[in-house]
Amino acid sequence: MSEPLVEVESVRKAFPTGSWPRRGEPTVAVDDVSFQVVAGESLGIVGESGSGKSTLAGVICGLTKPDSGRVRVKGREIHAGRRFDRTVWRSVQMVFQDPYTSLNPSMTIEEIVAEPLRLWHGVAAPVARRRAGEILDRVGLSATAARRRAGGLSGGQRQRASIARALAVSPEVIVLDESVSALDVSVQAQILELLLELKRDTGLTYLLISHDISVIRVVCSRVLVMRRGQVVEECPAEDLTAEGATHEYTRRLLSAVPMLSAANG
Repeated sequence: MSEPLVEVESVRKAFPTGSWPRRGEPTVAVDDVSFQVVAGESLGIVGESGSGKSTLAGVICGLTKPDSGRVRVKGREIHAGRRFDRTVWRSVQMVFQDPYTSLNPSMTIEEIVAEPLRLWHGVAAPVARRRAGEILDRVGLSATAARRRAGGLSGGQRQRASIARALAVSPEVIVLDESVSALDVSVQAQILELLLELKRDTGLTYLLISHDISVIRVVCSRVLVMRRGQVVEECPAEDLTAEGATHEYTRRLLSAVPMLSAANG
């Protein structure tokens, strides 16, 4: 088997409840989660709201420090010492659920995509703008859209811009946290098809976080099912069916979610 690109080892994260001096018992969001992802794989993490999916995504991306456990990318630990490793952090990029709040409203889309090229890679401004235009074209955004701000784009266009910004730093892993859940079904299918095209063309590794099993099955080859901060089932995506599921919670999720087939044609 190939060496893992991403290693999550015994990660635990809890959050305090109440206020001082009357602190309650901490809420455990992620409880002893371990898994590995090889390069080029698409791993889906599915579960209902409150299952710990988004907290786990934040830990993997370096946005949240775990209470215990480790996350490694290519053998390098993200949260080494008191601060996470910024070099590793750049190789893992995140696409958030709400692109409107994750895109700077005062900058044009071209400026947003060009900024990490200038700041992280030292690319001259004219070259960064040209590359930004190429990346935006790759995700299906026109030159007209590139000159607009986030408020002037549709939800689907904003999500394409978020994907373009993630691609700008040439990451090895993209974590997508509920990245299509706020979109219409037809637009969801278009974004999922874009993700599949990018994977075929670039060999990107995806971690796709979703409460929607139908979305996971379109993009991912392997699935982790989370409940109350723990992984309760792991299986190939093709086995994620009522007949193939081994955990009762997974079967309940399957019975509750309609299957999305538009992106499969």
